[in-house]
Amino acid sequence: MTRLRPLQAVLACALLLIGRHSAAAADLFDIEPMTPARVLDARYFGTHLHRLLPVVEPHPRTTPWPVGQIGALRLWDSTTRWADLEPTRGVFSFERLDAYVAAAQSQGASLLMVLGSAPRWAAARPDEPGPYGPGSAAEPLNLDDWDRYVSAIARRYKGRIASYELWNEPYFSDLPADRGHASAFFTGSLATMVEMARRTRAVLDREDPQAVLLTPGFVGDVKRMEMFLAAGGARYVGGVAYHYYAEGDREFIKLHRDIRSVMARHGISHLPLYNTESGIAARDDDPPAAGGVAMPDRTLAAALLSRSMLLGAFLGIDRFYQYAWDNGRSGMLKAKTLTPTPSRQAFAATRRWLLGTTLQGCRMASADTVQCAGTRDGARLLVAWQTTPGPPSTLQLPVFARVRSVEHAIAAADPVTPAAATAGVAIGPVPVAVWWQPKAIADKGTP
Repeated sequence: MTRLRPLQAVLACALLLIGRHSAAAADLFDIEPMTPARVLDARYFGTHLHRLLPVVEPHPRTTPWPVGQIGALRLWDSTTRWADLEPTRGVFSFERLDAYVAAAQSQGASLLMVLGSAPRWAAARPDEPGPYGPGSAAEPLNLDDWDRYVSAIARRYKGRIASYELWNEPYFSDLPADRGHASAFFTGSLATMVEMARRTRAVLDREDPQAVLLTPGFVGDVKRMEMFLAAGGARYVGGVAYHYYAEGDREFIKLHRDIRSVMARHGISHLPLYNTESGIAARDDDPPAAGGVAMPDRTLAAALLSRSMLLGAFLGIDRFYQYAWDNGRSGMLKAKTLTPTPSRQAFAATRRWLLGTTLQGCRMASADTVQCAGTRDGARLLVAWQTTPGPPSTLQLPVFARVRSVEHAIAAADPVTPAAATAGVAIGPVPVAVWWQPKAIADKGTP
């Protein structure tokens, strides 16, 4: 009988726990570990802040910086759009953006700035309805105005804003289905967007060469991303921005694989991939309105947030920007009271599990139970959850496992003690993390 060396034995235990399948039984959740092994740092855990400073509303309020919670901030819906920064041609107002940049710097958070959302004076169609008022979704009439706007930002924040996203959720007039779309944040042509990418990269090369230019933040079907890259956009970008809005785990993974396929076809698989928006809209205790779209309650929304953060990490997404810390429906704080929602607890727990952890892959352990494994500081991590509603399943740990801790993404009413975990851990939609060691190693002490 062949004896396994200690490291081999530990890896074998981890693979046994997450349930290796044959190729014939391969599933979307069969996620192999990355090579080289991936270890997450704080920049993976990003968000948005609407009200770090007061905004003009019926009930003005500010949101405190989430100290120790986030490592990356995306500036969108923060009243820092082009229209906010340059309300009159050539007259800039940087006070609000200055405050956001200073706050992020003081907390060591990386900054991503979304460019675009034209002021009405600069819009090619100033009377066209847009999400932020007339003209806000139109391309600039004169692209020299765009160059001056990008130059002013890049020059002022050189070395402080790490990356720029070229517009938010564009729709293209070239696509018949996109014309007149009520939720379009960009209504210009594909050729104009590619030209804006070329000009933006040229400005950054002159003003801040180290800054990364990402694609526009695409959303939904990957056809717009495919069009942009095929039309020449791939030449000007240093990364991909996509908004991972998905109804569930499988949809999240399928979207990711579609994005990766497009990147591969256009020779940019080596570039970073940022999930620049992910949010789960939730209802409070009130039932959904008759005939309305059913939304998950706050607990399920928090569970789905944790699961998407976990899947994104194991799939190799470079940054994950939750939308948004202080958003009314998908936030980690309730908009009116700033009291925490279950999503804040789930975000914090998932960050504790993943930060500094070496990721070892995921598997579908049963018909509806996912398990993902990792290691950190001599301990083994196993995170599990059910993908569908129903009676809880039981996670059975091997007899040679010594459990150090068991933690739910949302605090359980009846916490599971390490001693009780030896008899099995109940698994439901809320992810559960089990830290453990093989008894032989635990008895000798962590090396």
